[in-house]
Amino acid sequence: MGEDADLEKRTIEALQRYREALAMAEELEQEEAAARRELFKRLGRFEIASLEDRASAARPDVIQAGQAAISRLNEVRLALSKATATLDSAYRTLAALDEALGYIPVAGTAKFDGMDARNSPEESSGSV
Repeated sequence: MGEDADLEKRTIEALQRYREALAMAEELEQEEAAARRELFKRLGRFEIASLEDRASAARPDVIQAGQAAISRLNEVRLALSKATATLDSAYRTLAALDEALGYIPVAGTAKFDGMDARNSPEESSGSV
């Protein structure tokens, strides 16, 4: 029984790492979208300046801003790639622990209380 308790604790810890990695990936996806919007906004301003024959005066500022937006987008994509690898690793760990234990324990927000999915209210009522 001690082995199951250890597996439950490790599974809850793995689940927490998975949730943290997922939150980071979601945050980075939002940053990527913001960086992409900024880049397209800069391109739009340049196109408007071109149509109004102000392109030559606006070009240096637009190019610099565009380069900064592209650089930020690249940084975010690299961070997102790393976060995705962390998320994948956390998922594989969680899946292995789930297979070893046979269920995913229900983790409380405060601390491990020993309750697991086999005797949770959701399981006993038949709803998921």
